[in-house]
This record gives sequence, structure tokens and C-alpha cells, in this order.
Amino acid sequence: MTNAQLKAFHAVARFGSFTAAAARLSLSQPAVSDHIRNLEEAYGTQLFTRNPKGAVLTTTGKKLFAIVERLFETENEAAALLSQAKNLKQGELTIGADAAVHILPHIRKFNEKFPLVSIRLLSGNSADLIARLTDFTLDFAVAAARPLDPGIASLRMRQDNMIAIVKKTGPLASRKSIKLAELAQHTMVLREQGSATKTIVQKCFEQAGLRIGRVIEVEGREATQEAVAHGLGIALISEGELTPDNRLLSLKLSDCHEKMEEWLLWLKSRTNLRLIEAFLATLKNI
Repeated sequence: MTNAQLKAFHAVARFGSFTAAAARLSLSQPAVSDHIRNLEEAYGTQLFTRNPKGAVLTTTGKKLFAIVERLFETENEAAALLSQAKNLKQGELTIGADAAVHILPHIRKFNEKFPLVSIRLLSGNSADLIARLTDFTLDFAVAAARPLDPGIASLRMRQDNMIAIVKKTGPLASRKSIKLAELAQHTMVLREQGSATKTIVQKCFEQAGLRIGRVIEVEGREATQEAVAHGLGIALISEGELTPDNRLLSLKLSDCHEKMEEWLLWLKSRTNLRLIEAFLATLKNI
């Protein structure tokens, strides 16, 4: 294998497209394709599957990508050492979060220390974010679910009680707490499939031997609060997810003791990358 082949592989894997990789490397698309084909033929393995939407890493390709990232990171560290560059002067950190409010203070601290590093903050539910993390689309994921995958490192950021949120002018506005049996008589606003919040709500009702009644399904935390504020139903969310809204009230759940956890996730194979290490340093006091 050659350095040019590995650079072509790394670019295609990172950008998911031969065309984008060629533009990034200032090469023609056929040249990039030749590098990938020669690399695959030399070792008798397939690194990408091609489809109309782009190039997708195979299992072997994902493992090679982690190794190549470490290889290029080592090259970058050597160059940084020789030029006496001790701080991150460029790069991009991509973070996906199911509730951005939990990670924003740490992003601010990182940005203050490394102002020249670009930061992208994306949203999604826990299942989606974990999938994007393992596909190398994200550097970090902030999710309520802690996966069993041994290749994923994790750090618990917080743990919150579940609460009910109701419309301030609704029939339950005078209440301080509520039981699940009462909630079962009302329309429930539930998150989409793949949401850890929905999984916990369903678990609470199952443990109480109750069935959820009428359901309105929405996607995302903001949409959940808006649906409740517009009188469409009652929602169960974690206490840490509730953002100030004078249209809403929160009620304690007297018989649901499940807690919502929030985890910072990253790939163990990338722990020693400078960007990963630098961001983890902002979470020392958690």
C-alpha cells in the first residue's frame, strides 16, 4: 500500500463520496477510484460498497479507517512537534446530541481554549446518534442510551428524574404531582421510535401494569413541549430536558422511579486523537 492510496481511502471514507474526496485532494475522480481499486485488489478485500448516494464503508473499511486516522494523526503530531505547535490551530469537531442543552457548556469551554477549531452540533435521537458515531459521522454523541458495544467509550454526564409536563391553563394546572394511572386516562405525547425517552415511558407503564391510552407521536424534544403547550396532551420527559416555558407546568411522578441518564459517547479507537483528548479535558469535573 502507498501513502497516496491511504489518503484517497481516508478522504472517501470521511466524505462518503469519490467526487468530494477528489476535490479535497485536488485529484481527478478516476485517480481516486484507481487508488481505492488498487488497494482493494492488492489485499483481496472490499473497503466500500457503492450506491447512488455515495460510498459506504464495509466492516473491514471501518476498521481500516480507525487505523488510518491514527496513522495520519501521528503524522500530524510529528509535524506539530517539529513546528513547535503545541495547541490545536485547525480542525473540525462534530458532536451529535439528543438534548444539546447538556453539552453546550462544555462546547463553550472548548471553544474558548481552541477558537480556531470549527464545531458542528447536530441533533437526533439516541439510536440515530449511536449509529452515526459508529459510522464515523460524529466525533462524539450525547445520548440517553449507553450502548453495549465494547468499541464505544462512555462518560455519564447526568442523571435526572422523569416528570410530567402539562399545559399551564389545562385541567391539571393546579396539581403538584400525578400518578401513572391518571396519565393513562389522558392523551399522551410520545417521542418517536428510537428515542430513549419513549423507551423509559413505556417501561414505567409496563412496570405499573398499565397501558398507555391515546397517543400523539412527535419527533424531538422541542416538538414535544410545543405539542403540550398547544393542548394536544401530556408528556413525560426528563427533568433536565425541560426548558423554561411560561405556557407549561411540570408535575412530579409519584409512582415512576425510572431515571433518564445522559452519556457522552466516543469510539475507543479514537481516544488518543488530539481533538478527542482536548474535548474530553473540558469534562474533567463531571
